[in-house]
Amino acid sequence: MNFSGTLATAVCAFGVSMSCAQADDLLAQLSGPPQELIALADAESPESASVSPAMGAGCRPAGSQCGAGCGSWMDCGSSDAGLLGDVFDTLGTALCPLGTNLKSDRAFDRFIEPVTNSVFFEDPRSRTRIRFLFINQTIPESSLLQGGDLQVYGMEVAIALTDRLSFIAQKDGYIELQSDLLPNREGTADIATGFKYVLIRDVENQFLLTGGFQYEWSNGSSEVFQGNGDGTWNPFLSVGKEFNCDTHFVAAVGGHFPSDPSAESTSLFYSLHLDHAVTDNLYALWEMNGLQYTRSGRATAFQGVDEEGGDLINLGSGDVAGNHILTTAFGGTYKFNPNWEAAAAYEFPLTKRNDLLDERLTVTLSFVY
Repeated sequence: MNFSGTLATAVCAFGVSMSCAQADDLLAQLSGPPQELIALADAESPESASVSPAMGAGCRPAGSQCGAGCGSWMDCGSSDAGLLGDVFDTLGTALCPLGTNLKSDRAFDRFIEPVTNSVFFEDPRSRTRIRFLFINQTIPESSLLQGGDLQVYGMEVAIALTDRLSFIAQKDGYIELQSDLLPNREGTADIATGFKYVLIRDVENQFLLTGGFQYEWSNGSSEVFQGNGDGTWNPFLSVGKEFNCDTHFVAAVGGHFPSDPSAESTSLFYSLHLDHAVTDNLYALWEMNGLQYTRSGRATAFQGVDEEGGDLINLGSGDVAGNHILTTAFGGTYKFNPNWEAAAAYEFPLTKRNDLLDERLTVTLSFVY
């Protein structure tokens, strides 16, 4: 077939004169992709894409475009979000005119959330997530409760209002206590709510510094040693840093300052987290948690007692000032997809003093929007 003649005839139909020689030249140019398109394709291909030195060779994209505006649900690749995703998507669309769509900051998606000290060890990222929590803790026979165990069933909530500001509610749920000293008990836990703000958000170097606070309300059941006092203020600082794409360090420091220091003990805490990506989905983790009591309470029932309840219970014991407890934990996290992840960690004390914690298993299942 005479392609040049056909092309010249077709162009003439639009009122433009073209010879067969000119048509041949045009066909030659159209026979392959333009050099500009080739260069553009090369620039966007994964094999030839340049990688920031701070991120290291082979880093997978951290999703820096997500959570930056009021785009569609699919902007963040969340097609597996299911019913919870639909709910948050509807809420985010409704709130978009107010400057928020509730979406997590996806620029730090290679990080994983700390598992132990779940009430106070705060993730430095601004994320919208619901975390279902189960804790099984054995109580030492040498403790004031003379042994036993307790279980916690909780649901922790974080709502990203912007890529820096989040609302957090990290303590709630239901506690079952089986003590060798007391009859079996159960009841609701205190609720803790607050806010956190990302002070430094360095995407290129994958570094975060976040400050915030929680206020623990005295609404829980006294049957499981909750609801005492007049509330507790828990300020904190949290930092996170990625190393070589697959290793992450997270640390937090903070304190527990009761509104009524006679009813509850005052303490400082610190927590460390280190993880390494074994595969794209599976992470191994190590954590350490320290608790330093700075002031004893004066609760009538626990005068002269030199033990406290750790991160979940504040007895207001009368002789704990100066006590220090250090625990460590090993575990892992598995990311099923960008929206769902599960984690588990086994924790035990390193110090001779262990108060009410002999050993603890923490299991979580998280939905991230």
